[in-house]
Formats: sequence, structure tokens, C-alpha cells
Amino acid sequence: MKILKNVSLKKYNTIKIGGPAKIIYFPENHNEIKSIKNILQKKKTLILGNGSNIAFRDVGYKHDLVCFKKLKKSLSLIGTNNIYASAGVSCAKLAKFAHRHNIPGFEFLYGIPGTVGGALRMNAGAFGSEIWDNVQYVTILNKNFDLVKLDKSKFKFSYRKVSMKNTSAFIDVYFKTFKNRKFQKNLLEEFSNKRIKTQPINQWSSGCVFKNPKKNISASSLIDKSHLSSTRYGGIYISNKHCNYFINDGSGSCNDLEKLIKIIQMDIYQQHKVKLEKEICIY
Repeated sequence: MKILKNVSLKKYNTIKIGGPAKIIYFPENHNEIKSIKNILQKKKTLILGNGSNIAFRDVGYKHDLVCFKKLKKSLSLIGTNNIYASAGVSCAKLAKFAHRHNIPGFEFLYGIPGTVGGALRMNAGAFGSEIWDNVQYVTILNKNFDLVKLDKSKFKFSYRKVSMKNTSAFIDVYFKTFKNRKFQKNLLEEFSNKRIKTQPINQWSSGCVFKNPKKNISASSLIDKSHLSSTRYGGIYISNKHCNYFINDGSGSCNDLEKLIKIIQMDIYQQHKVKLEKEICIY
């Protein structure tokens, strides 16, 4: 198992900010996960995936980190229509795999920058679909850090939220398919083109910073209406393609990010009396 000490956390989150990590463990299989059970049981140990939807403060993270990025990745058909995926598989790869096998219902995942494990953790979604719509059951690390299989019915999930009452991390997932949903050959390309036109795909960001306050009200529309779309603090600025994406120009710090988040939250509340809730997790 690879173990790194005093390494920059900028390498381990998609917005590329953060100070040094005290120590990061990189288990590559289930046995190596079990071998660091004592590390995982520590209250402040943080589990990482691909690093989207997360940022680290400039002082770094002073506790243990466990990164599942190097866990063996596996993606396969179960029967003819259902899919097995390990947590480290990228959302884009899962979407392309399903599309290649003419399985509908996964196209929305194509442009989501994280892994399947992270997507399960936050119930990632786009274009009116969410990942938990497709779940049949999952393998988790429970609070005792034992590997356990659980049916979807054991979880409560809502918009960008999943109850993690007895779950420390997702290890793999079995997806069911929708028998009443028709496969649309051009849908993956349509979603991909829409993302390219409306989202800053190749820039340093964490994905969406704020949750949408209501189904019919997006955080980006509120920011745009409030004439805040060109706001910048230090090296972090609001994307001109999508107002809910904050971009690091290469010089940005976590302090810049947190200040910009507060500025937007305060202005939106003053203008619309709406409290924007963060989607990004900052440690």
C-alpha cells in the first residue's frame, strides 16, 4: 500500500487548493482496507475519492486521510442489463459503459467529474436524474469498518443528500435498469454537448458550489439575476459559463474560495431572502 506524508492536497481535489496533508493512505484492495481499520476508525480520518465537490483549507489537513483512488476498478454486466461498478470507477466511464451496452438511465453521469463512490455519497445528479434512482444494492464500510452488503431500501436519500447513519464509505454498487425506459442512442452525445456549452469542463473547479434552493429555482439563476456573475475574490472567480461553478485561476486559495462563498451567500440573502446552502465540502 502506498503511503504519502506531507504532500500537497492540491493534487487531490479538482479545484486544486489546500495545504499539506499529514499522511495519506492509498489502499488498493479490500484486504488493504481491512489492514488500516484502526486508521479508519479514528474520528477525524477523512476518506477521499477523485476529489470533486471538496476543498482543503490552506493550513492543510492535520489528521489521517485515506484515498480510494487506487482501489482496483471494476465494471461489468450482471446478466444482460444490470451493472456492477466499484467505487473508484469514474462516472463518465460508467455512463459510456452503459451506453455501449445499450442500457438507458446512466447518460446524465457522463459529465459529472467524480467517481461512483463519491456520486453515491452525495446522490449526484443532472438533467432530472440522480444516481440513487438506479441503485439496487451497495457494499459499504460500516461504522465498525466491516464490509457489508445493503439493499437500497436501507438508505434515505434526497436532493444531493444520503443518510450515512451506519456508513463510512461506499465500496461498490449493483445497478438495476429500467425496463420501461427506452435506450436513446443520441442522448449521451446530447448531454455531453450541452455540458460543453454550459459548463467550464476543462477548468479547475469543484463542480457546483451551492445546492439549488428549490426544484424550480437554481442557485446559478439567482447569482445571475443578482448581477454577481463576474464576481471574483483573489484567485477564485465565478465562471461566465455557469454561475454555480467557481474557478481557480491557478493562484486561488481556500481563503479566497470561502470569502467568495460568503459574499455570494450574503448578497443573495439580501436581494432574495434565500439562504444558499453549500454543496462543496471544505475541510
